[in-house]
Amino acid sequence: MKKFLIKVFVFVFLIACLIIPVNYLVDPYNVFHADKIRDNGIEPNKNYIKTKYIIENGEKYDSYLFGSSRVGFIDVDAISKITGERFYNMMYSEGLPAENLNTLKAMIKKGEIPKTVMLGVDDISYLVDPMLHEKQLFRMAFPYDGNLSNKVSFYLKYMDTYTTMQSIQTTNAYKNDEKQEKMSDLSQLYINGCENLNLELTFDENANIPYWADYYKERIPECMEEIGQIKELCDEYQIRLIVFTNPIHYTTYSKDVRHEYLLFLEELAKVVPYYNFSGYNGVTLNNANYFETSHYKPIVGEKITSAIFEDKIDDDLKSQGFGYYVTPDSFSELLKILENQRDSIAQ
Repeated sequence: MKKFLIKVFVFVFLIACLIIPVNYLVDPYNVFHADKIRDNGIEPNKNYIKTKYIIENGEKYDSYLFGSSRVGFIDVDAISKITGERFYNMMYSEGLPAENLNTLKAMIKKGEIPKTVMLGVDDISYLVDPMLHEKQLFRMAFPYDGNLSNKVSFYLKYMDTYTTMQSIQTTNAYKNDEKQEKMSDLSQLYINGCENLNLELTFDENANIPYWADYYKERIPECMEEIGQIKELCDEYQIRLIVFTNPIHYTTYSKDVRHEYLLFLEELAKVVPYYNFSGYNGVTLNNANYFETSHYKPIVGEKITSAIFEDKIDDDLKSQGFGYYVTPDSFSELLKILENQRDSIAQ
């Protein structure tokens, strides 16, 4: 029995000596190299990386843009020039209001109280359960509470054998793939947090289908509670809160409407005023404004910035509800516009 236990110990020791160094060195999600991330061919865990960066460098910024990767193509430097504030783009893959709330709480706890918080919302906000991200290595949240056991548990999740093999295979394949398109500009992460605003990628007309994940599930009441808590926190600390809806590509928007998107907009108006960019309009109906049916291009981000901060909106777009400022009292007018668009498209 003693010999058996010794063999088991030796086996476990050898495995640990192999797995831990490999995972640490390869580090596909850049969790162990968050201060100097590398392009490994795997999406880095930007939720973790950006939160860690901001908590350690909060004095560099005083305002933040939160949301999913879609808001990554809004140039926050342009917003900074207009407002005089120092903006950072906190976007990451499927960034959710519940996660944004936790990040904001962590900032405030550290003593970094933003002047302005922008929150971009859309179908992802109410169709994705935050609990799902707790099992996804490229989306797991930063261990905010500082509890040692929670920190250890977090990092151990990046040390399993499967991750090791997956990391080696993916990074090797990426090195041999010269055709890889890069959505991210990693150098920007330590400057303004934006995605690659100079990305040249033509919309694939053959892939003109809705962007839709098989794990989407409607959770509007929970989402409204999360956004409501963000508003309460901003009110408490006198933070200016600007909420807006992302202009969703028309194919994805059509499917969203069949999954209570208009109800989402109605409930959102009861919680917080917001700028609407949703609908069938001159932006969302034009494929040239999108990389694919999920992400809009920087030129659309420019229109959003102009509408919110300079009140500059093309008259035709404005009549289509693009840039429409929504309150509980004005939502009925927006709903008429969106329902007329829906009925017209359906004919």
